[in-house]
Amino acid sequence: MGVVEEKVCGVLTDFDLSSWTEDLKEGCSKTSQMMGTPPFMAYELLRGSDALHLYRHDLESLFYIMVILATHYEIRLPTEEEGGLRMRQGLKKPPYQTWFDQPSYEILACHKYVFLSDVEDLNLSPAFEDFDDWLWDLRLSFRLGIRAKQDHEDLIALRWRQGGGPENGDALEFDYEALGGHVDYSALIDPVRRLKGKLEGLIIRYDSSRSISNDC
Repeated sequence: MGVVEEKVCGVLTDFDLSSWTEDLKEGCSKTSQMMGTPPFMAYELLRGSDALHLYRHDLESLFYIMVILATHYEIRLPTEEEGGLRMRQGLKKPPYQTWFDQPSYEILACHKYVFLSDVEDLNLSPAFEDFDDWLWDLRLSFRLGIRAKQDHEDLIALRWRQGGGPENGDALEFDYEALGGHVDYSALIDPVRRLKGKLEGLIIRYDSSRSISNDC
């Protein structure tokens, strides 16, 4: 924690399994991609389809943390019995509890894919209902991005089968770091501008017209 230009800044670091990207060799990248707590890990890391850990994977993990917080917990006034944040009452089983009960990454990845593809309500706790639009928009961004990547890879496979060669397949461009532009910092922040209820009017200093590198 420190002060930069009269602003308090903090940096969260966790370098236990870190590596310099230029030192990673083919076949060694799974060391960097499999870090994390499985219920909160990004879908494509669980599936093993992404070789390196990218910014959007952290963004997806943050999204899952928000979902679990907003569906598993409720907030009671400090003056009430057991005031503060506590587990949601009256549920036989918390939403998405199956994420914590899966024996393998592959099965958990299937559950995550179904969740991202779903169009049903998130079943938020009443205390977090004002987060609904924000979380729904984020889920939609991930769904569109994953589908865009799948469509791109299908198109590459089709071009190779039709004629083969880089000019028919590999040369097709796609933004893998942001899943075709669907998943970047603006996907997290821009929906906040449209929040209603108690969250309406939050101060957002991020300017979506300025791009932020995924390397940051």
